[in-house]
Amino acid sequence: MAGLPAAGSEVALVLGGNGFVGAHLVARLSREPGIRTVFVIVRATAEHTPEQRLAQTLDQYRVADFDRGKIEALDADPTKTCFGLPPRRYEVLAEKVDLVFTCASSTDYTVGYLDLRDAWVKGLLRVLQFAGEARRKHVTYLGSVGSYFYRRPADFLRPDSWWYSGYVQMKWVNSRLLGWLARDGAFSVTLCEAPYVLGSTTVGLDPGRYYSWWRIIEIARSIGVIWDGPGMGYIPVDVLADLLTTNAIRHSPLPRLLPRNPTPYDNQLLADLLGLRTADWTEFKAEATRLVHPDRVRTVLAENIDELIRVTNAPPDVLPADHDSSWCDNRRLMQMYLGNVEFRDVRTEAGAPHV
Repeated sequence: MAGLPAAGSEVALVLGGNGFVGAHLVARLSREPGIRTVFVIVRATAEHTPEQRLAQTLDQYRVADFDRGKIEALDADPTKTCFGLPPRRYEVLAEKVDLVFTCASSTDYTVGYLDLRDAWVKGLLRVLQFAGEARRKHVTYLGSVGSYFYRRPADFLRPDSWWYSGYVQMKWVNSRLLGWLARDGAFSVTLCEAPYVLGSTTVGLDPGRYYSWWRIIEIARSIGVIWDGPGMGYIPVDVLADLLTTNAIRHSPLPRLLPRNPTPYDNQLLADLLGLRTADWTEFKAEATRLVHPDRVRTVLAENIDELIRVTNAPPDVLPADHDSSWCDNRRLMQMYLGNVEFRDVRTEAGAPHV
């Protein structure tokens, strides 16, 4: 690595660029004056080109502010050797890229760690290999605060569940790997331990009911009660995209980020906005068990969510000293988010479909 040309900050590569976070990041990178090209890895389908898939995601989340002339979509696969590119195309890409952003990942919580390892742990190793070819590159990896669920050896002996899942174990392994590399100085890396990434501060659109958090709020809304406890930590996607961009182009990027709403809130705010009463966790779980189909309760409510939130909210924020936190108006943002999610009545008597 020491003999390679130093990393610059003019050419970026985004893996997972047609996802929710990735598309916002591509747009933000394209607006950065010092960045002249943003390569985006997007797998083509039988129906759509990479460019079309990226455009669909940008349209879906109403992302309009980007420089299309800087963006080049690549039909490639982050889980394959050389990203599935022809050898010479891969070599040329390695010679050009300065900054790598890894947002690609499985979000299937129903499979075990071993089912994800080849694609997403070995996949990260392939990204690191790319970062050490032709020129030094800074790698930013989007991790998860969910990795803090695994605090003790006994946690790894738990049977897989919706929360203690192969996905979270994969994020834990990758976060430890990147932490070691950062401490050893072997690679220039940033691990971003992200909380829930919610909609932008202006539009407020996110994946909605695909998020477990909104499914839990859907249950609370349906049964008329929410537990009295701290609110889930979150970061708006535009704030996150700006943070990842500005950190990566710094002379000395921070090796670890943990962004989160700087002003805490509690579930009383959600109760006020949704017209719900509050109760302790035990009563909330009992009411959900009584009124909601068991399959739904056994997934998103498989664990004590109040305890899990306290676990993920416990680590202190890690942000650049000059980070602007004026975006944090919890009431305004939560009101906007709640208005954008298409909640359903999931009580069993309403004939709701199973999870």
